[in-house]
Amino acid sequence: MAENVWELETNSVKPYYRSYLGNGYLGVQMPQDGTGATAAPPVKSFIAGVYDGEYENLVEIPRWSGIKFYDGKNWLNLKHITNYRQVLDMRNASFSTRYTWENDGKVTDFEIKFFVSRADAHLAAIQFCFVPHYDGEVTLENSLDGNPFDNLNLQYRGSEFDQIWLEVMTNTFKVKIAQAVKVLCPEGVVTLKQEVDSSSPKGITQRLRFQVEKGHRYTFCKYVSFFTSYDSQDPLREAREKVAEAEDKGFQQLFQEHSRAWAELWESDILVENPKLQRRIHAALYHLLSSVREGQDHSIPPLGLSNDGWGGHIFWDSEFFMLPALLLLYPELAKTMVMYRYRTLEGAKTNAKEQGYEGAAFGWQTGRTGKECSRGGFSPEIHIVGDVAWGQWQYYLATQDRNFLENYASEIIIETARFWASRVTYNQKADRYEILGVIPPDESTCEVRGLPTVDNSVFTNAIAQWNLRTAIRVCQMLGKDYPAIWEEIAEKMYLPLDPERNIFLEYDGYSGHPIKQPDVGEMIHPLEYPMSEEFMASNFDYYLTKADQELGHSFFPSVHTVVACRLGRCQQAYELFQQWDGFFLSPFEVTREILADDRNTIFLTAIGGFLQDFLYGFGGIRLRENDLKIESILPDEIPRITFKRIFFGGKAYRLTVEKKADQNTYQLKEL
Repeated sequence: MAENVWELETNSVKPYYRSYLGNGYLGVQMPQDGTGATAAPPVKSFIAGVYDGEYENLVEIPRWSGIKFYDGKNWLNLKHITNYRQVLDMRNASFSTRYTWENDGKVTDFEIKFFVSRADAHLAAIQFCFVPHYDGEVTLENSLDGNPFDNLNLQYRGSEFDQIWLEVMTNTFKVKIAQAVKVLCPEGVVTLKQEVDSSSPKGITQRLRFQVEKGHRYTFCKYVSFFTSYDSQDPLREAREKVAEAEDKGFQQLFQEHSRAWAELWESDILVENPKLQRRIHAALYHLLSSVREGQDHSIPPLGLSNDGWGGHIFWDSEFFMLPALLLLYPELAKTMVMYRYRTLEGAKTNAKEQGYEGAAFGWQTGRTGKECSRGGFSPEIHIVGDVAWGQWQYYLATQDRNFLENYASEIIIETARFWASRVTYNQKADRYEILGVIPPDESTCEVRGLPTVDNSVFTNAIAQWNLRTAIRVCQMLGKDYPAIWEEIAEKMYLPLDPERNIFLEYDGYSGHPIKQPDVGEMIHPLEYPMSEEFMASNFDYYLTKADQELGHSFFPSVHTVVACRLGRCQQAYELFQQWDGFFLSPFEVTREILADDRNTIFLTAIGGFLQDFLYGFGGIRLRENDLKIESILPDEIPRITFKRIFFGGKAYRLTVEKKADQNTYQLKEL
């Protein structure tokens, strides 16, 4: 029997690395009990684009998923649990949880199915089944709980028949968040008593008490809807109407619609022959896709909609790691990320002006408005400015969308070039342009030197040079004038070199200390900075020996695998690729940022890098201005990769790369 490459499971109720459910609008963590009623720490849930506070942090919304169960003696807990099994069905983006709970002589079997609808962004559903091995009275409790959150203020709450609702408003941006819950009882259940408790300051609870019979199966369906004032002028009304619509459709129809929506996403699957690797690819795609949705103008934080690490802010991770993974497989999803930057362009212009520069300076950390959200003021990690422009150009290359270039990307690319032209310093003695006082991608360099910044980060200078040259190219394409100084700055941009070793220096004064991120490697990929193969090899070999393996950053296998492929070293590429084994965590193949720390799991930045290794590493895909170039190189362990559907220039293709008799071949077929 073929191995199941769509399911990940655990048979242990012990604490684990949580996965999550999401549809790109809503995300919710998945706990051991199947709903979150007993979860410690509590289950977190987020809505994309809802930020608040001075630093514009992603808002944790009122808790909603938990279903508490009382058997007449005790509330359900995770003690005395047997027959436990929890399954993540990645094909259908749902969790199923099954277990038996025995407490004080009472035995109850539970079976729970939970999904966040891909077909309807504003809806989640839970099917809660239990079989009591006793007669008696039980209680189900459902709540909407905003009490733990100081940044949320109660607006409305109420109940009607089997529905409860809550609306809160955020402190700073005054965003209304409305939720409605509807619980459908199975036929034949006679509710002894339905209570609605509104005694808590910012919550509401519904309790259902009823009589059960031994051995009878009881199936409850819980529908929850979410709207904000970004979505609707009357979010509470829409939330209430949405759960009523859910009742009319029923759980099975809603799940079928949800599954069909995911089936469309899986049309862009990446196929390999190794079942273990195939499951990991599916896990990577599942977790990334759960945090992005077509038609929005939000980008993806490092932890997506699974958690609020780093404030849920948007970093360069979105452009350099996640965007390239989505561009060819899901261009309409990638578009949400580049449109986020356009929507926040005014904030970037404000950032530049407040620092005394021209153009647009995208913040190192941004939330709703695009203004810098780093604590302590503007971050010197300004390579983000060029990274954003690079993302805009990459989207244009992949889609060949001239309208996008003319109406959106061009303004960003030109305004960021204006920033660089005002930010550089001319060194008259050396007749060159420098960029002083920055933090490079490898932030640890400042710690090593004991200084807040360095001068002439080679990556920062390279991306600035690229930005200026690309702005010139865009102006030429669109028939626009540009300042002549841009050409001079780009031509005379200083990139620190060590001629004896034939390498770039990570920054002025780099002394050979261990590095925690591959700055020079990132110049090779994803930036594709022009250099000879000999020079590329010198840089790669040198900095590979400097990689801090004790810390073990996920950027290393992401970048190094592709660079080794670029150099034609397929077996070395595979050895570097195998480092991913340490970053994927059981039971649900979530990823961590670094080997030395597992606090930041479901690290979507790493997932983007992992997927890039297939697309741009082994697959050898290269985006060019008017062409798609394929230079596949496969190790013996991965003799064939099929990209079921990739997009280039608005057309869909099926790409198969294969290794036969030491020859790498590819077949690109239009669909």
